[in-house]
Amino acid sequence: MNWAPVNNSLDKGEVRAMAWHAIGHGADVVSYWQWRSALNGQEQYHGTLLGADGTPVPLYAEAQQIGREFAKAAPALAGTSVKSEVAILHSYDSRWAIDWQRHNKGYSPVDELVSYYRPLRAVSQSIDVVQSVAPLNQYKLVVAPGLNVLSDAAAKNLIEYVRQGGHLVLGQRSAMKDDDNGLQPQRQPGPLADMLAGRVEQYYALTDSVPVEGKFGSGEGKLWAELLSPKDSDTEVLERYGKSNGWLDGKPAAITRKVGKGRITYIGAWLDDAAMAAAAKWMADVSGVKPALGAVPDGVEVYPRNGQHGVVYILVNLSKTEQTVSLPSAMNDILEGGSKSSVSLPVYGVVVLSATQASN
Repeated sequence: MNWAPVNNSLDKGEVRAMAWHAIGHGADVVSYWQWRSALNGQEQYHGTLLGADGTPVPLYAEAQQIGREFAKAAPALAGTSVKSEVAILHSYDSRWAIDWQRHNKGYSPVDELVSYYRPLRAVSQSIDVVQSVAPLNQYKLVVAPGLNVLSDAAAKNLIEYVRQGGHLVLGQRSAMKDDDNGLQPQRQPGPLADMLAGRVEQYYALTDSVPVEGKFGSGEGKLWAELLSPKDSDTEVLERYGKSNGWLDGKPAAITRKVGKGRITYIGAWLDDAAMAAAAKWMADVSGVKPALGAVPDGVEVYPRNGQHGVVYILVNLSKTEQTVSLPSAMNDILEGGSKSSVSLPVYGVVVLSATQASN
């Protein structure tokens, strides 16, 4: 690019890893901007595959490799798509509402969403990002970080999802506003409070972190804390605040309640990374969510694509060292050929595996 503070080039192998990352997330096409350097205008310095003289730049060979690999993997990937057990709800209305009145200058609704997405993806290896009114029946776990604006249609959709046996997790600042950006007449989480049998008594923008302790271990909450109160004996307290501003001391920071075969959970603290990782594991365990491929080393991403003839797994090593992955069963290596029970991935390495073809 030409507009970043430092316009560095991507590492060797990184463009290939990004291309397979896109396919793993459901893309069926990867195209490049731009093909050849512009001789004038403000994008003269943008990355290209051909230089101003029309001859290839060093990256061209990597793009060729991607093309060859896509051609080889196309028959196995044809007709496949991403199918996840976990969904995260994203709402532009909620982002705009929070950004309009952050209440704490450090509170970013995008950062909040990512704080849930990152550990949940590590646990499940596949997550969909959908709207709050999207069909949700296929998901074992639906997580709504900062769903600040909750329309009547979205509330009905989420209530029905829980009644049908799903697990809904609401993050901090959820269900405060209606779709006119007006305050709900009920305390948070608004129309979902009765199902939760609990509510937010008060919220606090934090100047200092607050200790939290409970099912997710010991950790800290930052930026924002909500004082929760259960209203029924079957609403379980998962996490409590430690000594803080007096109002929060010893009070619930996260609560959950079973509703028939379903469950609804509210997390009122912006948890630190370790506590959030423990929370993600708890969410997955109680919801019956399993990793798509099984345990892999940190930094190795797994992207399953499901089709009529089985699952294709794309593995990309985004760590800084070579990694070895032991497979749960022998699988066919689509790019290199042969049946493998384990695979080694160099930095930015890619492996494409077929579970079905290996057993034929």
